[in-house]
This record gives sequence, structure tokens and C-alpha cells, in this order.
Amino acid sequence: MAQSERSRPTSKEDEPRTPVLLKVETALDYPNALARVAQYILENPKKAVRQSLNELSSASQSGQASVFRLCRELGFKGFTDFKLALAGEIGQRESEPTRGVSLTVDSLDETVSLITRSVSNTRQLLQPELVASAAPLLLNARHVNIYGSGDSGLAGEVLFHRLRRIGVNARVFANVGYAHEAAESMRREDAAVAISQSGASPDTVEFLRRAHHIGAFSLAITCHPKSSLAKVSDVVLQMARLPQPGLSEQMIALPRVVFIAEALAIAIDDYASGAGRVTTLA
Repeated sequence: MAQSERSRPTSKEDEPRTPVLLKVETALDYPNALARVAQYILENPKKAVRQSLNELSSASQSGQASVFRLCRELGFKGFTDFKLALAGEIGQRESEPTRGVSLTVDSLDETVSLITRSVSNTRQLLQPELVASAAPLLLNARHVNIYGSGDSGLAGEVLFHRLRRIGVNARVFANVGYAHEAAESMRREDAAVAISQSGASPDTVEFLRRAHHIGAFSLAITCHPKSSLAKVSDVVLQMARLPQPGLSEQMIALPRVVFIAEALAIAIDDYASGAGRVTTLA
């Protein structure tokens, strides 16, 4: 009996399942339309569960075929099968005890660990040569326009204040209309910085696309170097992905941008002082 139990093949039902939202996050590197659907679902999981195929297609600015294709690409039979799985995952999370709400030694240690890992992993991804190459273009720009939508808007504020402190003529935009107007009126001697974790936010991509089209230096800060945002940039500074979906809603995501802002400040200071050496981040 014991021998037969040991030799029993593992069924698919026994295998650990990848969380639905984690699967969706991997789709941010997919082609544009699929990435837009994935971005929308990650930002609005509860809303997506209640929407019809037509409603989700309209909200994500993608065709119904793209929504259906994404569901199949992620391993689901179709749109209904995907929504059932997502609804189950959301329901399970909501029924679990609220993690991170009670202040305990374990919760504090977990927070420190997540912040440390996000910054450390970003350090591994950040290439000093790219940071150094961006330094003179930011410092010498007539204007440096910064934009990020949603949670990335706060990251834009952080970068704005850090660059201003070292003499960069930076401006940050919280309103997408103003950001697009600023991008449209930019010149080649200007620079634009767009921040988007997914690299698929339509408003942020459009902001950088306009600046890049004009010929202004375009810098993307994103977790996805093959994203739509990266394709309309001159330089991409990559942030580490957060270890699990949903953490972007917390301040845990912000230290990665603080680190990148400091790296740029070091590189700009090196350039301004005529050090002429590659920025050292370690």
C-alpha cells in the first residue's frame, strides 16, 4: 500500500497553481494590445470580474479578440474560465485574515525584507553606464518633464524633488492633459521622463511617444524593458518587479524609485564636477 502511494503519479490537480494575477503580470511583456488588457486587469481586478467581454475590451482600449487571446495565452479555456478563476482568487484573498494590518514583529520584518529585496534587485538590474549616459542630457536639458499615471505619479514627484535639488530644471505633471500638452510643445533640447511599472499605461506611453517623436531625450523607468513604453524611449532604467501582485498599492513599491533617483543624482553630480568616471552604485 505504501509503495503504491509513493509511486502514484502526480495529477495536474495536485500541482501548485500559479496565482491568476501573477500570470496576468507576465503578460505585460506581450504585444501592445495584450499588454493593455493585462495592465487594466492588474489595476482593476474586481471591476474586471464584473465586466462583460465587450466592457472589458472597451475599458482596456483593446479588441475583444485580444481579450480572448490573452485568456488563452495564460492557460484558460476562454474569457469565462478566466473570470471564474480570477473571482475565486479575489474571494480567497478577501476571506483571508488581513495581512500586514496588525503591527507585529513578523509583519515589520516582512516589510523590511520586501523593501530590501525590491531595492537590491533593482540595483542588480540597473546598468551604471545607462545612468551615466542620461546624466548630461538631464542636466543640460532646457526642461525635464516628468509624468507617471496612478501610483507612478507619486514616484514622479519623488524624482522631481531629487532632480530639482541638484539643479535640474525639472517639472512634474499630475494631470495627463497637461502632460501631453507639455510633451507636444517640447523641443529637441528638452527631456522627458516617463514612469510606469508595467510600461503599458496608455497615457504614459503617449506622453513619451510625443516627446520622442519631437526628438527630445526620452527616459523610461519601468519593470518591463520590452514594453510599449521602452519602445518609445532612448534609455530604459529597469526597476525590479515586486514579488507579488497588489504590492504596488503600498508604499513598498516606492523605494525602488528613490534608489533610481539617487543613482541619477550621483551620476549628474559626477558629470557636473567633471569627474568623467562611470557612476558607482555599489
